[in-house]
Amino acid sequence: MIPVYGFVAGDTLGVVVMVHDHETVADLALRLQQAAAVRVAPRPRVRVVVHGLVLDRDSTVKAAGLTALDRVDVIPEDT
Repeated sequence: MIPVYGFVAGDTLGVVVMVHDHETVADLALRLQQAAAVRVAPRPRVRVVVHGLVLDRDSTVKAAGLTALDRVDVIPEDT
């Protein structure tokens, strides 16, 4: 499992979640939104941004090149 440091737009805190390298970027976005849901309502359509690049939602965590404690930003598509 890989620990990923995530920020969900609108939240004031970052969260660390654990993901398997075979999970999709969409799974990661969902997990991060669930972790922040006590402070920010989950959005149905979001972008996942790492190092300024928008990741393909269908890509796996491994294929996206995510490594331990990479920063991941989850941003609603309507912004």
